[in-house]
Amino acid sequence: MGGRDISFLQTRTFIQQQFHVSSFNRAAVWQNSCRACSILINASIYICIARMLGPRLFGSYLFTQWLATVIIPVIGTGMSTLTSRQIAATQSRESPRLMAGIFYFLWYRQHRNILWYCLIYLALSFFLTRVFHDFVPGFLLLFSLATLPLLLSSVAGITLRSLRRSDLLIMLNLFGGLLTLFFTLIATQINGHPIEIFILACALSNTLTLVLAVYCVICLLPLEQALTPGIFLKERLIHNMHHSRIHFLLDAIIWQRSELLLLACWCNPQELGFYALSTIISGKIIGVAPSLFAQWIFPLVLRSFPGHRYLNQYDAFVRTSCYIIFLSVPICTLMILLCPIFIASYLGTDYLPMVEPLRILLIATVFGSIATVGLTYLASHESYAKSQMQQLQRACHVGVAGLKIILAVPLIILWGMQGAALVSAIAQITSALISILLCKKVLLRHGTLH
Repeated sequence: MGGRDISFLQTRTFIQQQFHVSSFNRAAVWQNSCRACSILINASIYICIARMLGPRLFGSYLFTQWLATVIIPVIGTGMSTLTSRQIAATQSRESPRLMAGIFYFLWYRQHRNILWYCLIYLALSFFLTRVFHDFVPGFLLLFSLATLPLLLSSVAGITLRSLRRSDLLIMLNLFGGLLTLFFTLIATQINGHPIEIFILACALSNTLTLVLAVYCVICLLPLEQALTPGIFLKERLIHNMHHSRIHFLLDAIIWQRSELLLLACWCNPQELGFYALSTIISGKIIGVAPSLFAQWIFPLVLRSFPGHRYLNQYDAFVRTSCYIIFLSVPICTLMILLCPIFIASYLGTDYLPMVEPLRILLIATVFGSIATVGLTYLASHESYAKSQMQQLQRACHVGVAGLKIILAVPLIILWGMQGAALVSAIAQITSALISILLCKKVLLRHGTLH
């Protein structure tokens, strides 16, 4: 729930880890099964809340949830997947006592970020009251409260990742989802103010998950004998925390439902909820095909055919992209055809107006899934970070973001949530195609065909 949604950039970085799987054992099956269970649990939570609140209140719920979490990767330490991996890699090279010192360093630094987060959202809640109709500042403040434990949980997550305890991370994620579902089911039985109750249920589950995560860190590290990291180590950690604000802004505009701000100006809460839920579903489906290939199909192929090899990076890029196409196209086609049945069955007929924007976004989802392969190779290519191609990619994405902003206003005014879905699909398809073409050019330029 609050704070658990991830952007396309974070999905791509997560999938990047999965493409390096080289074995398919019981541990892998268990981890992949737990991840699948977490997805089903989160879907169940959304279904319960949507059916309980109805389209109007659910629209306000999703809008405030998005507002409370959209800038977390910039404010929080290690809240984006990329920075979390970088910090964990630096921490993992140190001794246990120094790792404990790094944990304290990150923990106290995150408290300062929490103070900034509270001040920003306190001011933002009152500012938005004057801009958007039907906006309740109390909802945003409550969602901000529910998000605070996630900021501290990220520090514990970085430490567990540096200790190579991915099993504990997966179990904590599953535990948090189960807790949220449990408290959500209890909240459905309580009369009164439903939105506030659901937000508080989310806050309580996040807090209990944080307590368990910190307990795991206490058991694994000698915190009472922690060594303070030196000045050079602190500089490396701080350097890893600083990710490009421009990169995050472009990702937010193109992939993270930024058009919700414009929809809130001209559309009612029902349409806002329909569109927000459509973007959540399409965003989750982006990672389905790459995850299926990386976590299940590719490891099985390696196990069945130990001599399977790609000729070079370019061959791997092309063949993997084809595999993703053969997976993503049928998945999205089935979703486009069957989504009215699923929506009516699980959410109710009141939510059927979201079918049209969802179908538009699912077309872009196919391109987003395919682009994860190219983005994986671009992120891992040693010379790419220092090349002009990265600057070209950024410039192209600036143009895509600008085009989306220009088209969003007239299309949303004319067609509402359908216009928002159309402009979002255009921007995402263009961004995905740019990434695919740039990856091909980079791999060819650096002689990977030889």
